[in-house]
Amino acid sequence: MLHATLNCPETWSPFLRSSPVWGVCLDWLRTLTPETPLGTYELEGPTLHASVQEYTTQERQSCRFESHREHIDIQYTIAGFETIDWIPREALSPDGPFGNDVQFWFPATDYTPITQSAGRFSIFFPSDAHRPKVIHGQPTLIRKVVIKIPVHRVG
Repeated sequence: MLHATLNCPETWSPFLRSSPVWGVCLDWLRTLTPETPLGTYELEGPTLHASVQEYTTQERQSCRFESHREHIDIQYTIAGFETIDWIPREALSPDGPFGNDVQFWFPATDYTPITQSAGRFSIFFPSDAHRPKVIHGQPTLIRKVVIKIPVHRVG
């Protein structure tokens, strides 16, 4: 997991030199504004895509831990605040079958809360379970983007 501010590349760029796909994704994030329309965007064809979404954050107990096998998530906040809880996947027990590249997990108590605010992003690898949509202070409307990077693109 990596958590950083987009406009401070000196803190994250040394870690993201292994593949040009990181540059494609992070350069695209720099073009977003709060007025960016909701929807799905192809960054390099249908296998590298992003979803601009909006929702109101929820109480922690209403949110679920998830992880992916085939994709890496970049979750970037355009506007608003949310908490995303993080925990290593191996610390959890599956909550139902794996399907559509998502595994949901039973709740845990030993997680790390990450504050997402405008301009901040988190990268979640297949070994990272994450629980987005959690209230940060009070319920808030958040606009964010989730980029799905196929694992084989960074290897």
